[in-house]
Amino acid sequence: MRLCAESARPGRTLAQFAAAGWFAFAALLGGLLVAVPTAFADGVPALDEREALRLANAAVGQRIPDVALRDRQGRPVRLSSYHQGKPLLVSFIYTGCFQICPTQTRALLEAVRGLEKRAGESQFNIVSIGFNQPFDGPDEMRAFAAQHRIHHANWDFLSPARESVEPLTRGFGFSYVATPAGFDHVLGVTVVDASGRIHAQVFGDKLRADQLGEPLRQLLLDMPLPAQNRIAAVVERVRILCTVYDPDTGTYRYDVKLILELIGGALFFVTVLVYLGLEWLRQRRARRSAALLSPALMAGGAGGAGAPCQPAR
Repeated sequence: MRLCAESARPGRTLAQFAAAGWFAFAALLGGLLVAVPTAFADGVPALDEREALRLANAAVGQRIPDVALRDRQGRPVRLSSYHQGKPLLVSFIYTGCFQICPTQTRALLEAVRGLEKRAGESQFNIVSIGFNQPFDGPDEMRAFAAQHRIHHANWDFLSPARESVEPLTRGFGFSYVATPAGFDHVLGVTVVDASGRIHAQVFGDKLRADQLGEPLRQLLLDMPLPAQNRIAAVVERVRILCTVYDPDTGTYRYDVKLILELIGGALFFVTVLVYLGLEWLRQRRARRSAALLSPALMAGGAGGAGAPCQPAR
């Protein structure tokens, strides 16, 4: 499991260091780090990786909290509105992060592009939640999304209220701790099913489409067919089944071999049905013909038996 730990590096300005330090100091004063697994390295707070991993995995199967948030335009939204009827991918970020969070978001963007080729944009939602409040407000989240050119209709950037951060992150099993340089936090994406339960935790700062694609595929195929547009839903699921991850391109492509096997199997099935149907019709006609001939044969036999015998002359 990779952790985000902002550290000094060439090119980072003094103003950026001051902002990161102020974010961490404000978080400490605000009491946002209650019950977070914390270790110390050379006297500097750091995340206890083993305990953070345990908490994240323990959240699998749990229902996520339905908290009130604000979207990029400042409009009030509920988290539950993003997973109703479809899976949801959740990523926690803080906009004051200058290296790891942007890298993770760009990797998630590439993974999402690959997933859309497999499942389609309308099949799932994504949300990035800013946990450093009040500094990750709608304006900051909108600027973060614009900076990374994320304009997907199914991807939103959300800001919880300051008092909602702790129960929200705890419900997801997401751990973080303030450090002098910013935040040390878990890197990954949480996969939530359509009922609002955590299905999987996918860890890493450089996510691939297949890492998210497999749990997403399982959720999409296990969902019940909708009451309306059943044929379209079946076609969509067949399309999902007929795709395979291509490590060379980092996206999904159609599996031509599997498609040909499915077509061959379908043609064989249709051929067998046609043969059975024709055989049934043949036997039905034969039985009908036999039923029509039987009375005539019986009548002819009875007439022959009753005819008078003419003596030979």
